[in-house]
Amino acid sequence: MCGFYQAKEQGTSIEAQQWSENIPEPKVKNEFQELDFSKLDQLEEALLKKEGQGDFDPNQSNLLSIYDQWQNYYGQVLTFVNQEWELEKAKQSAYVEGSRFFILWNAREFLLHYRNYVGPKLHRALGGLFDAGGEIPLQSDWNGSAKAILLVLKDLQLIIEKLVIQFPENQVLKTWQICHHDFKLQMEATFPKHTHFIRPGFDQF
Repeated sequence: MCGFYQAKEQGTSIEAQQWSENIPEPKVKNEFQELDFSKLDQLEEALLKKEGQGDFDPNQSNLLSIYDQWQNYYGQVLTFVNQEWELEKAKQSAYVEGSRFFILWNAREFLLHYRNYVGPKLHRALGGLFDAGGEIPLQSDWNGSAKAILLVLKDLQLIIEKLVIQFPENQVLKTWQICHHDFKLQMEATFPKHTHFIRPGFDQF
C-alpha cells in the first residue's frame, strides 16, 4: 500500500497490481546495497567508515535504554492491572458493572494488545535512521514506524493517567508515567518529522 500510494502521488494512473513497476527510485541510497556480503570484511569496513563519519549508530541511541526501562515498567503495570481486574471482576453482579471495572478492562485490553509492539517498531525506525545517515525520507517505513509508536504512546498516556487517578497509592504507575513522558519526548526529538508520514488508507482523503 505504501508503494501504491507513492506511485499514485507521482501523478501516474496505473492499476494496483502494476504499481511496483512505476515507483520512482528512492532519493536516499542504501550505502550497503553494493557490498558483497560473502566477504564479511567489506561490511565491517563500511560500518567503521560510517562510524568515523559520525553517522547515527542505533546501538548507541539513548532511546534504547529509555525503552528498556519503559518496557520493564510496562510488564509490572500489566501484572498489576491483571490482578486488580480479576478482583474487580469477581465483585461485579450480573447486571451492574462499575466504572472501575471498565477502566481496568480497557487498560488490560490495550496493554495486552501492544505489549510486543513498540520494541520491533523502535528497532525498525532506529535502523532506518542509521541506514539513511541520520536523515530519513518522510514517506518511508522508518518514519512510518516512528509515527506508529508515537500514536500508541499518545493513547497509552491517557490510560496511564486514568490508572494513576484510580490507584494514586501505586508507585510503579507514577514512575512509569514519568518514564513514559520522557520516552515520548525523546521519540519526538529523534523523529521530528514523523507527523509528515502519510498512512495509506488513513491519513489522506
